[in-house]
Amino acid sequence: MAAFGFINAPLKSTHKVDLVKPLTTYNHFTASDDNWSDITEAIRELNKLRSKACCQPLDNNQSDLNILTRYYDQLVAIENKIIISATQNPVVFKWEDAFDEGSIFSSRVSLSLPDGSFERAAVLFNIGSLMSQIAAAQQFHTDDQIRISAKLFQQSAGVFAHLRDVVLGMFQQEPTPDLMPDTLAALSALMVAQWREAIYFKAHKDKIKAVSMVKISAQVAEHYADAQKMMTKDVVRGLWDTEWISIVNGKTIAYQAIAQFYQSEVNGENRQYGEQVSRLAGSLKLFEAAQEYLPKDITGIWDIYPTVSMAHTAAKKDNDFIYHERVADFQSLPGLEKAVLAKPTPITNPITPNFIDMFSTLVPVQVHNATQSYNARKAELVNMEIGRMREATQLMNAILASLNLPAALDNVTSTETIPESIKIKSAMLKQNGGSDKLERRLNSFRTYFLENTLAVCSRILEDEKENDDNMRKQLGTKWSRLPSDQLTGPLVTEIGRYRRILHTASKANEMVREKFEAHRHGLELLSENETELRSVIPGQTVRATGETDAVKRTSRKRVKNTNCDIVHDFLKAFAENQFINEEHISKEKIAQMFGDLTRRVQGSFDKQEKLMYEIQSANKKFIGERTGSSTGAERERVLKMLVQASDAYAELKANLEEGTKFYRDLKRNIDRLRQKVGDFETARQKEKEDLMEQLQLNNFSLSGTIPAPSGEPTIPPPRKQQPLQGQPQPQKMFQPQYQPTLAAPFPPSPGSFPSYQQQ
Repeated sequence: MAAFGFINAPLKSTHKVDLVKPLTTYNHFTASDDNWSDITEAIRELNKLRSKACCQPLDNNQSDLNILTRYYDQLVAIENKIIISATQNPVVFKWEDAFDEGSIFSSRVSLSLPDGSFERAAVLFNIGSLMSQIAAAQQFHTDDQIRISAKLFQQSAGVFAHLRDVVLGMFQQEPTPDLMPDTLAALSALMVAQWREAIYFKAHKDKIKAVSMVKISAQVAEHYADAQKMMTKDVVRGLWDTEWISIVNGKTIAYQAIAQFYQSEVNGENRQYGEQVSRLAGSLKLFEAAQEYLPKDITGIWDIYPTVSMAHTAAKKDNDFIYHERVADFQSLPGLEKAVLAKPTPITNPITPNFIDMFSTLVPVQVHNATQSYNARKAELVNMEIGRMREATQLMNAILASLNLPAALDNVTSTETIPESIKIKSAMLKQNGGSDKLERRLNSFRTYFLENTLAVCSRILEDEKENDDNMRKQLGTKWSRLPSDQLTGPLVTEIGRYRRILHTASKANEMVREKFEAHRHGLELLSENETELRSVIPGQTVRATGETDAVKRTSRKRVKNTNCDIVHDFLKAFAENQFINEEHISKEKIAQMFGDLTRRVQGSFDKQEKLMYEIQSANKKFIGERTGSSTGAERERVLKMLVQASDAYAELKANLEEGTKFYRDLKRNIDRLRQKVGDFETARQKEKEDLMEQLQLNNFSLSGTIPAPSGEPTIPPPRKQQPLQGQPQPQKMFQPQYQPTLAAPFPPSPGSFPSYQQQ
């Protein structure tokens, strides 16, 4: 205890946790390639910062306080960027009660929760405690020391007051006693009283007028009285050291005595000698009452007692021999004027001066989710337009193939057996690996491994639930944590969604396989060398106009590559309203970006329709003028088959490229789900071990307090310890109910699952 009798709050203690693995995994799935390494390094620094701030001893100085506030500010900064909850990045934080010291039969009361809000609350409590410890350690020799003490007591009061107002809404779990609102309210009131007491010491040191000292000391007494009321409530009375209650009671009385003394000086200045004697006598009685609570070595209070005693003797003597004024009863005197009640300093984030966010490149989860939804809307529009263009291209190819164009033109313009267009198509197919490579890529699309991963996730959740249900059946109400099925809902839903996606993907695979088999023969012929190809084509061949190919390519690349950074718009909306109307902003941006392109695509369709009409009209005239031959029909059939196979190859290649991206993104999201399930399993196992440890300690403490039978002592049986007499009763273990904040799983990247099917 400091020389001035200041009380400082104790620190909560915790254990080391590994933030690197779960948060790095999360970063791997969500961060962009540009800032992935920077975020990973920031996670490592955050882990080191927690170790310094929470797991190493802290001294009573500003530098250690800055470490603690910097860690808290960083937790606040990532609150909306990296969510830590029971179902997402579950890091189990274990914090022990600050006021419980444990016993020989049980450890300190503690609480373990996989919740970032719980971590923030515990760290903020320690900030308030360390502020009070630094304030109480000041020597008050200089004005700066008094100023620092007053400022830190005021800030500490603000920290505890803020926690009092928000702690029950930060996480869905009953906290340890030190974080209950009644406890925090009492600590805040105590720090306000000590803040005003430091102000009193500064005023006393500066020897300000007595009329001002009356207000200040009366205000200090009133604040201590408020603190005494809050600290003696039944729900918190058992938390405090008995010396705390004595000091608060003693200072309440002592500052009432000091206020009466300064009021007596005001009475003397106003020649109110009878009231002066009465107030001095009352002050002495109050000091005598304070002696029962306050130690004699407390500086700043007992120093003034001799002055009060001498002033009373002198004033009584003067009144008895000179003034002869009636000495009024002390209880009938008017009350003292008090200064305006002081209020704690509200918390403003960041607390640390010149704080730098290590995760400044990350956007809030709300912005990230809005961006993902926007990308999904954009991908839906792009896929729809590309699908329309693909349908138009397939229709054009089918019409040209049915007319045997452009190969039919080559029959009348060239004497070559293999038309030039067929040579080009064959060369392109062989350059890309031929039909064998196409088949290998098609065979690589297997959903078995992804389905197996989902089955493993389901089995982990089922095993965890079965284990939790068995423990609940065995231990009944003692097994107080939240049932598994109340936590695993989002994970089970996500598993089901991915299974439906895989089912749809399997059907798409079958459609692509059927198309490949339908054109296998033509693809294999185009994959042969020119000699083999010439041997299967009767007759002559080819030259193409190229205008239809230009129509096929119109706008597709431009639609695919159109992009826009909408993050700035979402950040602006979030900063202004703490809310993002994603649908409104996204639709406006998409209309702005794609409105003109959509009109141009429609123009391309109109041009294609006109062109195909002209081609069909010209083809009728061409057929009417062309002379036939005995091999013409067979040659035309083979050329049609090769052209259709070439067109099918282009479609299959596009399908396979789309499918490759689809399965790559799907595997990434399912792997992320597997990691989330694994983290959930680890967190629940850690929570189970902590709860089992507390239950075992409870059972041990109960068995260790059974007294020996009354009457004559009995001789204990061999090899057994004789029961001990008069064992102290252990403190009851705090067993909160486990109700972590449920958070929906992080959404997969929109656009990861495009429309993977043949139109």
